Amino acid sequence: MGQLHSQRLTRKQYERGKMRLFVSVIVSAMLLGIASQVECANILVLMSVVSQSHFIWIRPIVNRLAEVGHNVTVLSVNVDSAAPANVTYIHLENSYNTLYGNGTLARNDILKRSNEMAMAATVSFYKFGLLGCEGAITSKGLQHLLQYPPDFRFDLVIYDFTCGPCVLALLHKFHYPPLVSVTGFGVPQFTERLVGGHKAASLVPHFTQLTDNPMPFSQRFTNTLIHLFDALYRRYVFLPRLQQIAQQAFDFPLPDLTELEQRTLIMLTNSNPALDPAESMPPNVIPVGGLQIVKPKPLPSELQNFIDNAPQGAVLFAMGTNFKSKMFTAERQAMFLEAFAHLPEYRFLWKFDDDQLPRKASSNVLIRSWLPQNDILTQPKVRAFITHCGLMSTQEATYHGVPMIGIPIYVDQHLNLHRTVQVGAGVKLDLATLTTGSIVAALREVLQNASYQQAIGRRSALFRDQPEKPLERAVWWIEWALRHPREDRLRSGTVAMNYLASNGFDVFACIVVGAVALLMIIRKIVSFMYQVPNTRPKEKLK
Repeated sequence: MGQLHSQRLTRKQYERGKMRLFVSVIVSAMLLGIASQVECANILVLMSVVSQSHFIWIRPIVNRLAEVGHNVTVLSVNVDSAAPANVTYIHLENSYNTLYGNGTLARNDILKRSNEMAMAATVSFYKFGLLGCEGAITSKGLQHLLQYPPDFRFDLVIYDFTCGPCVLALLHKFHYPPLVSVTGFGVPQFTERLVGGHKAASLVPHFTQLTDNPMPFSQRFTNTLIHLFDALYRRYVFLPRLQQIAQQAFDFPLPDLTELEQRTLIMLTNSNPALDPAESMPPNVIPVGGLQIVKPKPLPSELQNFIDNAPQGAVLFAMGTNFKSKMFTAERQAMFLEAFAHLPEYRFLWKFDDDQLPRKASSNVLIRSWLPQNDILTQPKVRAFITHCGLMSTQEATYHGVPMIGIPIYVDQHLNLHRTVQVGAGVKLDLATLTTGSIVAALREVLQNASYQQAIGRRSALFRDQPEKPLERAVWWIEWALRHPREDRLRSGTVAMNYLASNGFDVFACIVVGAVALLMIIRKIVSFMYQVPNTRPKEKLK
């Protein structure tokens, strides 16, 4: 009996095993079927933003797409010399020269822009886009891509929409493949013009506005005016001018570039709720903030030893890719060197790209023209980060839990630092009033006050707490667009509506007009009902 029972159990287990195997085969076939739909897709990436930091942000997406088997063609102002075999870079070689010339004829003056008021800063933002477009259309790289055969097709286009749709007419040339719009610039102020939705000016500050949370009326009033000015300037000045510039590079009449960018199927933004205000956006806007933060590599022994032997910790000093050390002036450079010499218990790593120092650096300072920022910030003995507070640097410092001493220069850097200071994770140094004493005071405040480390620790925990890595999320949604190239149910219908209709102002106006008309009618009825008849006898004629 026991043997028979044992045989039955064995038979049941065998049948269950067969069923599990069958289910596994079916599931595997389904997954392979899905994968086959996106296997070896030809993807075109448009990166015309003249900024090394934007290239650093989007390069992991390019490399990851290549790693999973896609062929990627990249039209870019920067070129990766170590790109994977299935990634082809086409260089927009004239873009940097158009903006910065030979260093003396720069048309994009970063220091001048650091002192601009809100409206001037907004205009400068769009002027930067126009200059970048001038560089793109005069580059041989764009002409090379335009020589592709008329029947050539890409399966998907990814484009950085931060500075406008200058080269987006390539979408028309390649027969309108699905469009994934991406940006390393957080959630830009004009996002809803591409994907619909609403950007509430009473809650979401323009990049020029350093507001409280919540905003008082005066700040909401100013912020609303700046958002309105930005929207009108982009629509009626920037985009028409961009259309004129872009047309010069194409041998066919360009479609309306505004309509092209509104074909966005999926949008990937460099945002994260730990750093950015909550916004009401359609479901096709996917936050992938910090995707550029990859697994750190071991440091060269020289850097590792320098940090490990710091008596009380080390400080990294790096001002990003656009701000050059010579922009500090020799006088300010000397201030930093003197301040570092006042703190011999700490060691300082300075990414310094000028020709020479104004004076000899003390023994606790290591100077290099380039430093692996992400790899250094992950070191446990790094206690502070002197930074320009670009968004990617702010994200990396937050991820690794390193308090910041910010020297913001332009665009969103002031707002990034403002939010960091609001949560107690950093302090500000004003470039215009910089002194040796203010540098020493800021360093002592952050290095010797534990509250800054605690605040950045809380922020780091929120930033890291995600169901998957931002890069994997980005690639999944890009492949979703490949699997569903014509599926538009995630897109908001407001993108096709004018401003008045999408915000319900036309309905509100109709209600007001109707209410006023009804009140006037009611008033006339009441007046008629209560009208006193004239019973006074008429005078007899004499």
